[in-house]
Amino acid sequence: MKYFTSKVVSIILITLLAYIPKVNAGEPCCHILLCCRSTNDGMKFLVNGWWNPAHDYTDINQVSDIMQKVKDAGVKNVIIDMTNASQWTNLWKEFEPMVNNVQKVCRQKDMQFFVFIGAAFTEDDKKNISSTPFSFWNAMAKNVWEMWAQDPTYRRYGYGDDRPVLIVFQPSEMYWERYQAAPDSVKTYLSKFHIGTTQVNDPILPGKSDGWGYRNYSQSVDGKVRFACPNKGVPPADWGRINGEEWKKRVEWATEAEEYSIYGSYDDVCDAIHWGIADTKDCEVAHKKYPDDKPEYYYNILKEVLEKNK
Repeated sequence: MKYFTSKVVSIILITLLAYIPKVNAGEPCCHILLCCRSTNDGMKFLVNGWWNPAHDYTDINQVSDIMQKVKDAGVKNVIIDMTNASQWTNLWKEFEPMVNNVQKVCRQKDMQFFVFIGAAFTEDDKKNISSTPFSFWNAMAKNVWEMWAQDPTYRRYGYGDDRPVLIVFQPSEMYWERYQAAPDSVKTYLSKFHIGTTQVNDPILPGKSDGWGYRNYSQSVDGKVRFACPNKGVPPADWGRINGEEWKKRVEWATEAEEYSIYGSYDDVCDAIHWGIADTKDCEVAHKKYPDDKPEYYYNILKEVLEKNK
């Protein structure tokens, strides 16, 4: 009788588990860069059937095609790079419509997005802001919260934290120390978000980044968030493309993240972390060229690995 009861309970549990929605390990994401269109250095991108030397996020038809390629590769979450202080100040009227276009396309294609904001600690950043860094970041977070974060297209972290996601361009050991020291008055909106931090242009100790990027590859201390891109090096002097075998290993490693995996950028060409479809034969910068100038070299590898991990 005990054996029979145990067997029935096992069958019931198996049946119930079959109806629990599957959560993909390493929810795939990628960054998309709305600025720096002038730094393509001769690279061209396949947009709506032609090789475009300077694609434009103010054109929703181009946004739709770019986002479809992202989705076709197996990535349904995009991180919008709004890391320059000027994008929130004197250039806001130019960049707000670009973000709105991404949101519109997300609605059409069952995708989601979230925003990546800047450090605002450098002298160059301070030219565009009149407040302290955290005051400025809090103002950025207020804009994101009121304009986009309440919409279903804006990604919430999940995994026990239902706050919307906001990424900051600062290593974790720098950001959180400053966050703790900042007064509560400049954290009113930042506290409403799950904050992710990134690697920047300087080497960091392994495991200190919380995994959302931005160079080479990295992960959070607990390994729940992992980032990979098809370039080597961290400082610009060390940048270069990796071969397909190494890129596949990095992608497979990133898919093992328990919660989020981030795959470089789709079109961030100026920093050589691009994995999209690009013609590099006329590229003027060696570290940006694809192996054998094959346009879909990195794209196809990512697509094949993610397809297997559905």
